[in-house]
Amino acid sequence: MNPEKKKIFCVGTAKSGTHSIHSIFQSVSKSAHEPENSDLIKQITDFYYQHISEKDFRVYLRTRYQRLNLDVDSSQLNFFILFFLLEEVEHAYYILTIRDCYTWLDSFINHSLAFPAAEKWIRLRDIRFGKRYNTLPKEEKALMDLGLYSLEGYLQYWAKHNQKVISLVPENKLLIIKTDKISESIQKISDFSGYQLFNVTSDQTHVFKNPQKFNILRKINEEYLEEKVKKYCSILMEQYFPEIKSINDVF
Repeated sequence: MNPEKKKIFCVGTAKSGTHSIHSIFQSVSKSAHEPENSDLIKQITDFYYQHISEKDFRVYLRTRYQRLNLDVDSSQLNFFILFFLLEEVEHAYYILTIRDCYTWLDSFINHSLAFPAAEKWIRLRDIRFGKRYNTLPKEEKALMDLGLYSLEGYLQYWAKHNQKVISLVPENKLLIIKTDKISESIQKISDFSGYQLFNVTSDQTHVFKNPQKFNILRKINEEYLEEKVKKYCSILMEQYFPEIKSINDVF
């Protein structure tokens, strides 16, 4: 790898553009999207439930990192191994793709309903969003009827994931890109990473779109939804999406 080219980890949430970041880099670098995700999810969940020690988890991560030897690793799963990356991967730089909480949640729900999840992903979702309950508040009946998680579970995770990355990654090693601005940020991404990305097409910045839209959020009482967003997401929304005041600004 060219000395000025950096080791890049995209650490955005699911449905925030991690596929697009990989697509941007794949022709100019050794890039992968969610590499070896089955094994990694098993290790993440085993560590979370204390079935393996931190020492064993680190040994697995170190061996995996050395074997893959990627220039660009773009994955929602990198959030769960951020502690390892920050401590053990020298000269790593990070891209956080961030999407407003309304369109993120809408997209995640659409994906969940369109693509039935394998057991490994369900176990990971239980860690992210909390266990699904047979009863939710009456305002969340639309979620409960479809076997989805609570608004609190989804929105708490959105805030936790993004805020943890922003808080832990040194500012000079972090590039924050809004999902809907990826195509406009190619020059910025190129300057940050050291890779020449000038031949990137619009198709490469808009990949893996949901094929179906279920409009579940519109089935939730608007005032109730806004109260939950204000409680869990207001700090980041005001900082990164000040133009969005309610769900009506995006749908």
